[in-house]
Amino acid sequence: MFVLADGTMHAHISEMPVGTYKKGHRHGPGFHVMCVTGHGYSLAWFEGEKDFVRIDWKHGTVFPPCDQQFHQHFNASREPARYLATGVGGLRYPLTLRQRRSLMGVKPGEKGAVSVDIKEGGDQIEYEDQDPRIHRIWLDEMAKNGVEPKMEKYFPSAERAPVMAK
Repeated sequence: MFVLADGTMHAHISEMPVGTYKKGHRHGPGFHVMCVTGHGYSLAWFEGEKDFVRIDWKHGTVFPPCDQQFHQHFNASREPARYLATGVGGLRYPLTLRQRRSLMGVKPGEKGAVSVDIKEGGDQIEYEDQDPRIHRIWLDEMAKNGVEPKMEKYFPSAERAPVMAK
């Protein structure tokens, strides 16, 4: 994560190693995800929705998750996948009331709400709490692309993935 010229723009770069994916999360509006390397997809949904919107991406794809829309990024390539996310406001200079509220009580060096479990009042879904379909969709994508899954730490075996996600 970095702040450009001590400005009000938030930016961070995230890289997903081969055979991995990020945790689901949500945040306020104004963020844009720009795919830099690799290819994969993101799933997006609003709380309470049964279906996901799938966004396939590769180098050059840009998409903006909606306000408070859960989304999750998946590397489906044989190389690390990297994206740049930019937005207005951030940890140092929150511009909206929602950003300010999500940082209330957060001290320098601590995590904001997007890095805190939703069960603890944050905006991140832990792997064990994600919809059981999510891991299965990803495993199918890995098989289709001939990529070895490397999420054993969170899902010790493909057979147990749906059980662990409940």
